[in-house]
Amino acid sequence: MENSPRGRVAPTRPLEQALERERERGPEPLPEVPPARERVLEALAGHGPERAATIGALVEVLGGHPNTARAHLARLVDDGLVARTAIEAGTRGRPALGHHLTERGRLVLEALRVSRPVSTDELVTAMAEHLADTSDPEAHARAIGRRWASQLSEPSAGTRPAPPVDAVVGMLTTAGFSPQVEPDGDIALRTCPVLASARAHPGIVCTMHEEMLRAALDRSGATDTEVGLVPFARDGACLVHLLKPDPVEAGA
Repeated sequence: MENSPRGRVAPTRPLEQALERERERGPEPLPEVPPARERVLEALAGHGPERAATIGALVEVLGGHPNTARAHLARLVDDGLVARTAIEAGTRGRPALGHHLTERGRLVLEALRVSRPVSTDELVTAMAEHLADTSDPEAHARAIGRRWASQLSEPSAGTRPAPPVDAVVGMLTTAGFSPQVEPDGDIALRTCPVLASARAHPGIVCTMHEEMLRAALDRSGATDTEVGLVPFARDGACLVHLLKPDPVEAGA
């Protein structure tokens, strides 16, 4: 009985092996690319190995602090979406580094451009409506704002913290707010990626954004700088105030 076909277990499983080969040959999963890194991919879309983009060129397009761009590029390089090349400047010294999309990076960017079935504004509106029914909407909004900040910006090891204004402007730029530093030091937010939800639920949505900026300041080391966001402060803009405590009051 032990030698009968009925009593033996097949040494191989052709169907399972075939399915495993299918999985190996199939497409790669679409990686998770936060909006901030997607903007970096978009900025690199017109650059190839022969015309690689330097950190300075990317900052001109994206705004914000060079350290922010470096951190995003490091992750994109690790994920195989961006490649680095040395740019010969024709002078002595260390050559500058250029960046361009890999073939996988171009495929991922094309997929991301058409894979947004639900707009961010609609999603944030649904979230704000849910939070409005909780016992402490503001606390939840601030917790979400801090998590949002961690998705938009990742600290780069070994780099010096950005000044408070640069940290806030960088965060606002990657989040899609088109910030502009005013002569009086305020920062005008000239666009809003979730305007409909902010108008419908300013106490929740704008609180998320304010806490997002506070988290950016904390991560930059500017823990003594206060941030305040004034929704719809004037025609065409909300305003962000950055305040340092009065030295006299701080020492009192």
